[in-house]
Amino acid sequence: MSLRRFHLCMDIAGFMRENKFPDGYDIFKRDDGTPMSPGAAFTYLNAEQAKGHKVIPCSGKCGNPCAQTGCSGFDYQGGGCPGYPIDEPQKG
Repeated sequence: MSLRRFHLCMDIAGFMRENKFPDGYDIFKRDDGTPMSPGAAFTYLNAEQAKGHKVIPCSGKCGNPCAQTGCSGFDYQGGGCPGYPIDEPQKG
């Protein structure tokens, strides 16, 4: 049996529609793990939309190109993480 791992993504427009700034914008972190201010998060999301991105990855492991073997790369147009094959030990 072939197993695949998928990472979550976030719909940018949906997040911005459902969260009235600055409430909710305190969940974002920079690549180094430090908290991002609500203003910086708002700027980041607007910049991603300006690039034509509809979704962003929720995992630092996602990207395009992706470092995960067997992954075709994150789809910023709405498809998100396409997943990649993983080998997991059989239970039992």
